Amino acid sequence: MRHKVTQGSFIFRKTLDNLLYSLTSPESVSLSTLVPILAKQPYPPGKPKGWLPLYTMVTFRPDISYATVRAKAASQTGILTRVMWIGAVTIGATTGWLVWATGNRLLR
Repeated sequence: MRHKVTQGSFIFRKTLDNLLYSLTSPESVSLSTLVPILAKQPYPPGKPKGWLPLYTMVTFRPDISYATVRAKAASQTGILTRVMWIGAVTIGATTGWLVWATGNRLLR
């Protein structure tokens, strides 16, 4: 575990998870308005919504079962993998088109 958290891919994923969490989390509320709610119920009932970083789910959310964490983590990893493939194909196609367009322009 200690070796994994020092790898660039882990740090990138953690940063991306935190960014997506901040973009998809419910609107922020002040702590003073949360105190009465949290005094009665620490976590909302039901399945967690939005993007949740894996570290947050495992460490700070005792209301989420391990099976739910595994399922949500697999789903989020699948989404990120598809987005990265789409990005890589888009960048590759754009680069190929630019090389082709530049080559045609230089031949004229």
